[in-house]
Amino acid sequence: MESSPECSHPRPSCSSPESCLLRSGDRPRPELEPPSESARRIMCGIAGFIDGSGRITDVSAVMAEMSEAIRHRGPDGEGASYDPDRRVALVHRRLAIQDPSDAGRQPMVSASGRFEIVYNGEIYDFIECRRDLEVAGHRFRTGCDTEVLLAAFESWGIESTLRRVDGMFAFAVLDREAERITLARDRAGQKPLLLAVAGDAIAFASDLRALECLPEPFASRLVGIDEHALRWYLAHGAVPWPMSIRPGVEQVAPGGLVEIDLRNLRIDRRRWWTPPLPADHAGDAKESDIDAAADDLQVLDAIRESVHRRCRADRAVGVFLSAGLDSRLVAALAAEARPGLPAFTLGMPGPFDESAEAAEIAARLGLEHHSIRPTDAEITSTAESLHAVADEPFADSSLLATVLLARATAPRIAVALSGDGGDELFGGYRRHAMAAHWGRRERLLRTVALVAERLPESAIGFIGRIQLGRGTMLDALRKIEAVPRGLAGYLDLRERQGDASDLFDRDVIDIRDRVPKNPWDGLFPEWNGVRSMMAADFRTYLPDDPLVKIDRGTMHHGLECRSPFLGREVIATANALTTASLFDRNGGRRPVRAALRSVGLSDAGTKRGFAVPLFDWLRGPLRPWAESLLTNGADDPLDQATIRQNWLDLMAGRRDLATGMWTVISWRAWLAARS
Repeated sequence: MESSPECSHPRPSCSSPESCLLRSGDRPRPELEPPSESARRIMCGIAGFIDGSGRITDVSAVMAEMSEAIRHRGPDGEGASYDPDRRVALVHRRLAIQDPSDAGRQPMVSASGRFEIVYNGEIYDFIECRRDLEVAGHRFRTGCDTEVLLAAFESWGIESTLRRVDGMFAFAVLDREAERITLARDRAGQKPLLLAVAGDAIAFASDLRALECLPEPFASRLVGIDEHALRWYLAHGAVPWPMSIRPGVEQVAPGGLVEIDLRNLRIDRRRWWTPPLPADHAGDAKESDIDAAADDLQVLDAIRESVHRRCRADRAVGVFLSAGLDSRLVAALAAEARPGLPAFTLGMPGPFDESAEAAEIAARLGLEHHSIRPTDAEITSTAESLHAVADEPFADSSLLATVLLARATAPRIAVALSGDGGDELFGGYRRHAMAAHWGRRERLLRTVALVAERLPESAIGFIGRIQLGRGTMLDALRKIEAVPRGLAGYLDLRERQGDASDLFDRDVIDIRDRVPKNPWDGLFPEWNGVRSMMAADFRTYLPDDPLVKIDRGTMHHGLECRSPFLGREVIATANALTTASLFDRNGGRRPVRAALRSVGLSDAGTKRGFAVPLFDWLRGPLRPWAESLLTNGADDPLDQATIRQNWLDLMAGRRDLATGMWTVISWRAWLAARS
């Protein structure tokens, strides 16, 4: 658990909404009703720079270019400010999902004038925090969470505020008293934040394209391709933090804080939040040690509170509903807060289709179910637009599914709830269950192995043939040996099927031997089996893949996606559980399955993920578009002959190379859009 308590007041009903119509410069009202959801319904993009030596001559033009580069994150308005004494520029783009007024316009300055912020995201418990601050004497001019953040910074300090709040965010705040700028990103990395350093000039943005348009001293440093990042992308389908595909750019870490001293431009990078060690990080808890009923109740309460908070809205809220356990639990708890809310499922052909199961779940919960079935033309046009959705190369084909779903749902709802984060926190991947299963047997079987070393060969053969479950003891020992012993081994295990990193043309570039095994060396000094695997997924895979897909895919269509499993208390509660509480003979997510039963839903089901029939689509509606990209590879370092042969094998159905080819296609689409 975190040391700072969250804002303590109970959740208000928001039954007396009031529009937030006053600018930050207006005089405060003597009294203010609880702010409505529409008063703060603003999602956005941010950017800015510090021009240490004054080399940027036309500041207004550069700010305008940066703003235009992130228009897709905020098409409804923009704001910018420049402090000539400090040579600091702040840029903001606004997506006013519900309220088109100027309420909450950014950059916003705190009441004292000390802080000025550009902020992307949402604080879900800002009403509770606001009430705490009012008790401390603060008065508010608007009903916006941005103003609450600024007041909290003045009362509690920036880092203490971050530990208190429940939200998703990325922001830059100028502190005129301390002469510094602070950049920060939320715990899980739900909102993006990039940093570029060029000598005594520093820039930041929500999107790489806002940095790519900068003049010198940035321009010459932000050209070309970072070879290490490309190698990692080809192996895993995404560029991992802290890397970027552009040299000279880095991604701020999830839970990361960057402080820039404006007096000397010294940069201090650190974490304002690090996931705590699980309750049994030493791996010595037993099933008999847990109180399953108490754990289950605590988990259900935390998830319920998180879902209900994220259902606060004046207008339409919906849920992305699959047949998955996490998705159905979010839907069930959302139905408590907003009975009859709409649920949306992307219908797929064949074994990928979850729409029938989702419809049954929706009917049981009394939800208004919509099954979205895209046409071939919609699939093709969406695929052709993906290069504009993600600012970095991104090859998880479920982004295509997310964009198809977001495009269909955005005209009907302003907010969608998703089940992202549940697998990483509660052990939902098959690899987690495998590691937990064999981890429980490791001590016994290793003892047997030590004894076997002292026995004659005939006896060893006999022991190895002893039946243990569905296999022999020798089989069990081999499976234990396959469980990763450290982060590097785990990342190898996690590499995507269809790893495309062997497609480098050795005559053009050969970097495999020069690439670090992973960009997170030192992140996990101790490795303790399945809990370390889960922590690695939360800190690496989740922010690099699922959260990129959700943020970019929904924001592209003006839709906000909220992930209740990534709520502050849900994360803390999950980390406080023992491994024995998370896993049983049926696999992981034991408390989630218990929660489903408690709300009257089945906890049975086969995990599919948010997959698309990529093999069929590449050989069908996407083939002309894909081939146009694959035949135009003169400017990249991939082996064109191997790509051509792999494509022919895929088209003939000889090998399912769809994942690897999609990685190449996505790379080529990204590259072509920037040529």
